[in-house]
Amino acid sequence: AHLPILVIDDSLTTRMLEQSILESAGYQVELAVSAEEGLEKLRRAAYGLILVDVEMPGMDGFTFIETKQRDPTLAAIPAVLVSSLDAPADLERGRAVGASGYIVKGRFDQRELLTLIRKLVGET
Repeated sequence: AHLPILVIDDSLTTRMLEQSILESAGYQVELAVSAEEGLEKLRRAAYGLILVDVEMPGMDGFTFIETKQRDPTLAAIPAVLVSSLDAPADLERGRAVGASGYIVKGRFDQRELLTLIRKLVGET
């Protein structure tokens, strides 16, 4: 069995969409509405992967990943940024902070998302 995937997004629509895609692919999903709530959940339970929105009120996705990477117990969990921004600078910043992937909402492709997740959670 896989560890659950944590989806962090302040948009209800995006959370529901990602949850339904992941659950239909057989993953367990936990939801958080903010980066702060996401960090709290990560400290309480084990997750196999995190999908995190870039633009959120409070802490944004980049800062969330930076914070997670500084915590030795959380650093190994792959985190994928999900964003409506697709400027090269944003992709570069995602890589710089240690994101394991970057999905652009406007070009959202279920197959691409699931392929990336399978790769990151160690399935072929």
